[in-house]
Amino acid sequence: MTTLADLLKPSLVKNSIDSIQLNTNYNRVISAVGYPRQIKEGWLNNLITSEGNFDISMHVKPAHIQTVLTKLNQELVKQKSDILSSEMKGIVNPVLQVQHNDTLKTLEKLQLGEERLFDFSLYVNARARSKKKLNLLTKQIESELNSMMIIPKTPYFQMLPALQSILPLQKDKLNESRNITSNALAACFPFTSSFLNIQEQGVMFGLNQSNNIPIILDQYTFTNYNGLIIGSSGAGKSFFVKLYILRNLMNNVKTLIIDPQGEYTELTKTYNGQLIEISRNSETIINPFDLMGRDFGEKMMSLMDLFKIMCGELTEVQKNVLDKCINQAYNTKGIYSHDPETWNKQPPIMEDLYQQLLNEKKTASRQELMTYEALENRIRIYARGTFSFINKQTNLDLQNDLISFNIADMPNQVKPVMMFLILDFIHRRMQEDKARKLLVIDEAWSLLRYGEQATYLFEIIKTARKYGLGMVIITQEANDLLFSKAGRTILANTAWKLLLRQEPVVMKELGERFNLNQEEQNFILTAQKGEGLLFAMNDRIPITVVASKKEYEIITTNPDEIHAKEQTRKQFEQKLEQEQMPKQNAFKLDKNYYPTEGLTTNEERYLKENNFKKIKFANLEGKNQSFYLHNPPSNQSPAHYFLAELIAEELRKNFDFVKTTNTVDADIEFSHNKTKYALEIQTEHDIQKDKTKLGIKIANLEKNYGKNWAFVVTQAIIKQDYEKYGATITRTEVKEWTQKIKSVAQTAKA
Repeated sequence: MTTLADLLKPSLVKNSIDSIQLNTNYNRVISAVGYPRQIKEGWLNNLITSEGNFDISMHVKPAHIQTVLTKLNQELVKQKSDILSSEMKGIVNPVLQVQHNDTLKTLEKLQLGEERLFDFSLYVNARARSKKKLNLLTKQIESELNSMMIIPKTPYFQMLPALQSILPLQKDKLNESRNITSNALAACFPFTSSFLNIQEQGVMFGLNQSNNIPIILDQYTFTNYNGLIIGSSGAGKSFFVKLYILRNLMNNVKTLIIDPQGEYTELTKTYNGQLIEISRNSETIINPFDLMGRDFGEKMMSLMDLFKIMCGELTEVQKNVLDKCINQAYNTKGIYSHDPETWNKQPPIMEDLYQQLLNEKKTASRQELMTYEALENRIRIYARGTFSFINKQTNLDLQNDLISFNIADMPNQVKPVMMFLILDFIHRRMQEDKARKLLVIDEAWSLLRYGEQATYLFEIIKTARKYGLGMVIITQEANDLLFSKAGRTILANTAWKLLLRQEPVVMKELGERFNLNQEEQNFILTAQKGEGLLFAMNDRIPITVVASKKEYEIITTNPDEIHAKEQTRKQFEQKLEQEQMPKQNAFKLDKNYYPTEGLTTNEERYLKENNFKKIKFANLEGKNQSFYLHNPPSNQSPAHYFLAELIAEELRKNFDFVKTTNTVDADIEFSHNKTKYALEIQTEHDIQKDKTKLGIKIANLEKNYGKNWAFVVTQAIIKQDYEKYGATITRTEVKEWTQKIKSVAQTAKA
């Protein structure tokens, strides 16, 4: 009789020194024999999510507590003995002390019952169709393990028991185990973050920080289509939203933007969108009384909400008088609440309402007179005063899939009013079709701070889904969301939320509202620009917002990068008319390098004719590589020259006097509070080349700058070699080093 074992067993098993063949597949087991001192949740995610045909097996066995305590005490005695022996020989070995402290802490936690100890084994089985592919996969796995501070080992002559340890038989034949505490064991399981399915019509929000998997979501598949972004100033709100807009445009999503600061103007122009600039001097405006095809009763309720923003809190008597005067203003234009056929006539403007108040005031009683005067004083500024530019008929024509309402030049006192009017306008227009649409409201706090008046915004949010509209609300005022009724309603009616870096003053309330644990709160407090927590339906994911090079160039909000882009554009704005540019008409060669971005074909040709060479170089963070045409000094390598120029450019942001010296003393010199500082760049391992020359250079630096100098090395691997001779930093640490100089100087001055 054929058994299950007969069906499952391979027809060929060939055991070798470093692999075992099962049918046509070659297998090689790699065991972990060394682990990092400390681990955090999800530390194995990189291995689990990496590409390749391999299996992972973990064996966990509880350790006998009495045996463990005895062995730990013996180990403590041995470690202490080794430490004393080293000290008697005059040798300081910090590794022994660290081991002793770790063992002591583990023993204390075990005795107090805070931890338990387990025997833990980790094996990886690589599988391939050929020995060559097996060797390549093995190197990949070993490289991944090394990056996680795990020491891999191939168990030669033990491939059969190794393979048996991989199979789901609960048998650890290799027994390559080590002791591990319960907290560390919990961190080994790869269940720390959600793995969201990629949605076909979704857009990329960013990368999951736990495993670098792209997070691609379709907000139009959620229970509602709305999103909320909360972050302090400089946390990366606008950067993310611009990326989100670009990626939705690629999905043919119609996009409307309410832009109070003019941040989206460049983006709108780049993608041939429609820029509607609404200001006190513009021709485009929205008449608050324009029905725009809406029901008369709905418009009256909308107007009462609007006048709360325009005039502040109103008493019940004032509301009643205002309601009567608005109705009469419509009647003077032949528009009546009970006759829908009249609703398409030209509506009244603010002057009509103001005139109606003046007329009613003439027949008012003494008791009513104060009410009319109060309303007259508040309405006058919009009809005949400073803000009378809204005293016009509506003049808007929306004919594009990308529309930005730019109200940057609108007086701050009227921006909330104009944002409300634009929302009211969009609310009507969005009902014309049910195609996918996106509405972005930047600085929504300017509406939310009006408390009950902001309920109109939340009404739009609740009804937007019916018409295919998804809203993205951006705010840096977390308090307005947490402590206003409308804000809390917005929180409840947004299917996804992005929580970027926050200030400590609001973290307690945010933690309670979003149910953040202490680790998540610390992450939000210390998040870098573009890092945050994404709440999507029932998932919460640590996210990093990433952009392609082209996207970054379009949407960057960094003032220095914007200024540099403008300077480059100005420098080469003169276009060449002839295919072969004459030498005498060439632009002035006043620099040793030019970014290739913005150069015409003829300009590139001209520079190359003048001995400029093309090179690719990264910024100080080692990212965003760009191409340059360069002609560095003959005594400097391109890498040395570019690094010096990049560092000097960074220093000029913080210090008035900065120069690249190009001498034997220092590569870069700068001063702060009358104190001179210097940086010496080392792009190669010069220590091994000429120690005498290096000694002379160090002597000159100490003579001229005392202790106020440092080496800058391009490779972190050689940093420790230079640290023997003086302060040493890598290129990625330059910004931090300069900030320390400024903070020390300010402390000393205080």
